[in-house]
Amino acid sequence: MYRFYFNCHHWKPTRDQWVYANRCLPSREIQRIDEYAYERDVKFALIGQLLIRYLLSHVFQEKSSSFEIQRTKSNRPYLKSNHLFDFNLSHHNQLVSIAGTFAGQIGCDTILYQSNRLRQENYDLFRKKFTFDEFELIGRNPKNFYRLWSLKESYVKWLGIGIGFPLLRLNFHLQRENFFRNEIISDTILRINQQLPSDKIRFDEQMIFLNDYDQQLITLCLSTTNPCQLFVELTIDDILHGCTPFDENKQEYFISWERFQTKRQTDIFS
Repeated sequence: MYRFYFNCHHWKPTRDQWVYANRCLPSREIQRIDEYAYERDVKFALIGQLLIRYLLSHVFQEKSSSFEIQRTKSNRPYLKSNHLFDFNLSHHNQLVSIAGTFAGQIGCDTILYQSNRLRQENYDLFRKKFTFDEFELIGRNPKNFYRLWSLKESYVKWLGIGIGFPLLRLNFHLQRENFFRNEIISDTILRINQQLPSDKIRFDEQMIFLNDYDQQLITLCLSTTNPCQLFVELTIDDILHGCTPFDENKQEYFISWERFQTKRQTDIFS
């Protein structure tokens, strides 16, 4: 069982870091990443692909450039050479998180944990996504909206079917509502169509304290046979040292850096 996260918001890339990071990815991924208009999204996508290769290199003790990563019809990355190992990636606000396991499937989601109440337009949008019991939890504590949404997302990602799953079928029962540092909450109960799921799964929730005011939640849906453990925060040096280049310096990598300088910035992390 492996769990890592990286704070993209804190990373101010240098030219050398950016060029080396691009060298550690195949050209098709560099081209895909470059299509994003915003600097934030480019960083998310770049770090996400590096984290996948860092994870695989860490697990299998092979060069990160040696792995062939493909995508399912629902655009979920997977390792072609070893279907027994599953991993899942998520990014939002400041963090990019990834988890991997040999014990069944895994779904990962991360979301900013806010205290804002839902605006009426958002209430109308999401009222068909939550059960009556869940809306009671949200009414009692607005932060439960983000927690319940992340739980639902992690389950759908565990299924690996992409968007379109009727979220109203999922009814989550929160046993605890307070998070503490360096703690995993894993006693949340899911009922599907009012029945306990036939698969032996659980939900691990960890709160990352970004600063004195902001918190971000990482949620996993996984088999009960997996150990319960904390996420490990990585630095950019950790990630780059764990990745190997595909080839020598090419002009396209320096062009990628120049194009990154022209990306639009935004103060809103979503």
